[in-house]
Order: sequence, then structure tokens, then C-alpha cells
Amino acid sequence: MPKTYELTEKEAQLAECSYIDFEDFQEEIGYENCDGDPACFCFTLGEAIKSTGFTKHQIAGLIGSLEAKRVIEIEHRDPRVEGPDLFWLSENFVNFIARKNIAKQEAN
Repeated sequence: MPKTYELTEKEAQLAECSYIDFEDFQEEIGYENCDGDPACFCFTLGEAIKSTGFTKHQIAGLIGSLEAKRVIEIEHRDPRVEGPDLFWLSENFVNFIARKNIAKQEAN
């Protein structure tokens, strides 16, 4: 049985921040969605603050929650060399959203 995810409104808002649009996930093919554009699957802390209006402390709590639920995976990077940490949507979560979108389309 596929994994399901229960997100609060704020968790969902953070998970869909920056350039991420859950409506783009139409096929259960993981990271092949959105033609593999990484901007469709990850965000930075700066993008999260700008997109959601949440404070850094609110986002930190939500990131911890999303990571515990296995919605996101954190790519820790050296800020001076590689840039800010990246928060990637997990492939299982992307597939979950895709299945929900497919079921919604089939119901209509």
C-alpha cells in the first residue's frame, strides 16, 4: 500500500513554496515530473521566507516536521562555496501528490 501524508495547512504551504506547484505533478513518475526541473522539487530558506511570509523560526519548526514525516530531505551545503541548504521534496511525496491529482482528474 502506498504511503499517505497528512499535512497541516502551514506544512502544505511550506512544501509548495517557491516555484513548486503540486498541480504540475500529474504522473506517478517521481522526479520525471516537470521535465526534471530541480526548481519544481526544492526550495531554500530564503525562498521559503519570501513565498510564505513565515518567520525563520516558524519555518525551522515546519522543516523539522516535514522532515520527520519524510516529505522533505535536506541537502546540507557549505554556504560559502555551494550556497544555501536545499530542501527537496521526497520522491515518495511527489508520487503521493501525483496519485491524488490523477484520482481527482479521473473523478471529474
